[in-house]
Amino acid sequence: MLLPDRLHLLERMPKGAKVAEVGVAFGAFSQEILNRCSPERLILIDSWASGRYRRGLKEIESKFAKQISEKKVEIQRGLSVDVLSGLEAGTFDWAYIDTNHSYETTLLELIECARIVGMKGRLAGHDFCTGNVIRAVPYGVVEAATKFCKDHKWQFDYLTLESHGHFSFCLKKL
Repeated sequence: MLLPDRLHLLERMPKGAKVAEVGVAFGAFSQEILNRCSPERLILIDSWASGRYRRGLKEIESKFAKQISEKKVEIQRGLSVDVLSGLEAGTFDWAYIDTNHSYETTLLELIECARIVGMKGRLAGHDFCTGNVIRAVPYGVVEAATKFCKDHKWQFDYLTLESHGHFSFCLKKL
């Protein structure tokens, strides 16, 4: 099903769920997940290692201080695949991926996220497009998501069609 944007995608995601957001930056989308989905638990996974995003961690710790103290939000700092591999299988209801957009990383993230969400979970992500046309940076999200679906028996449930061209996707197990 086609949706106008990723905020409409959030409206269709399970509410009161256990959610992993992989690639958080400054937490703007994390706030949308909290507002629109009221998750039981939201784990925020990012390395916050580059100069571009380093201050994002401090902003998130401040912005979500109340939810962190209530154990509703948890921060896991590290490389996405490393952090995901340490999470218990089947403990999340859905995950949203928005990291470096490379084919290799995205494919590994999808495989690890499928393990943590289990058979009835959903896998979603951002930048389902050929790349950043402004900076001429190619992405591998389309290819990784398509290969993952083919190899692991998942299918596309939703795609968004944002006017800026950085679409989102949502997958479910066949």
